[in-house]
Amino acid sequence: MIDLYVLNEDLEIIGIVDCYSSLIWANRYDSDGDCEIYIEANKENVELLKQDYYLIRTDDDNMACKIKYIEIVTDAENGDYLTITGYDSKDILSQRVVWKQTNINGKAEDCIYDLVIKNFINTEIQDRKFQNKNGKAKLLLDNKQGFIETMTGQTTYTDIEKKIQEICKKFEWGYRIKVKDGNFYFSLYKGEDRSDKVVFSSDFENLQSTKYTSDKTNIKNVALIGGEGEGSKRSKEVAGQGIGNDRYETFVDAKDISKSITFEELTKMYPLTKNGGQGKIETLGDTAIYKMNYIDIEIIDDNQLLRLKEQYPNGEEIENKYYRIHNIAIAELENSAPEDGSNVVLKDIVYSTYLLNKGYEKLSEYGATESFEGEIEPSTTFEYKKDYFLRRYSNS
Repeated sequence: MIDLYVLNEDLEIIGIVDCYSSLIWANRYDSDGDCEIYIEANKENVELLKQDYYLIRTDDDNMACKIKYIEIVTDAENGDYLTITGYDSKDILSQRVVWKQTNINGKAEDCIYDLVIKNFINTEIQDRKFQNKNGKAKLLLDNKQGFIETMTGQTTYTDIEKKIQEICKKFEWGYRIKVKDGNFYFSLYKGEDRSDKVVFSSDFENLQSTKYTSDKTNIKNVALIGGEGEGSKRSKEVAGQGIGNDRYETFVDAKDISKSITFEELTKMYPLTKNGGQGKIETLGDTAIYKMNYIDIEIIDDNQLLRLKEQYPNGEEIENKYYRIHNIAIAELENSAPEDGSNVVLKDIVYSTYLLNKGYEKLSEYGATESFEGEIEPSTTFEYKKDYFLRRYSNS
């Protein structure tokens, strides 16, 4: 029987659970895990297993579960029993929203860490800092993995965990919050494909039962995205593609994505040439603009690439990932000598990319899915956390 440590709200070990009737421990790759214990409702267990306390397993330090649900059932014949339900400490991330407009540009890993820092650790509002009653920070950042995937976009008022999940699912990353040295530590990770070494199949007699499902009840493949403005003047973009009977449309309200940002935010995303970037300020009559020697637009699908080629025929594809447009204005400035806090207005070439990313993020929630589940034979030759680990697999 696997021992469980019980931690109080300050993440101090206060007891051990080593005798229970059943334990379900479901750790998940890119979403929240959970656990459930069915245990005798004696005085010791009732006093030890309290709401807001945490459970960790001796053989799995990748998940800590916060006790949120307690049920006591009395039975004269079988005795009194507790059902304790805990939820992954990753749920901490859902306790904050993106408090103000945040532009996301560059390495996706850096963007995720920046969201956690600005909304949990170094927040402008003291009450938003994730800390205990004594003012000690309880959520810290583990080392980065050095992932090179990049992204462009903007987010406002979104649940932090939901945004992190969107990014992780896009790049097939996992995320976790571990308990270490009396603190929570956030980190990202990437699973390793072991399918050439580890195979579960009824042919190998290492599965007790299986379940296959194919689901087409949740299909959307074209998104009309509405940005700033009203009526006919509202900014709109279309993400995805589908024809005739195979076209399933949805509307995405993206009014929270703004064309207006600060000059500091603009130059952070698109640095000036003097800072090693491609940006420069030019004046056309009475109008000051921010121009780029070139800008790389992420290629999301063939439909978007075709539109870019029609609008900017002198552009070029870069490694089938980006469309490079040369000598392009990306923002209007208030004057030719803007300060960091000055407002700038993004041109459509950048703003439309923000809207499209929002649309594709929404479309990722839909689609036909196939899934295969299996209950592993306990005596199998493959051992969890030795031969294989947690991994997300999807086919849509």
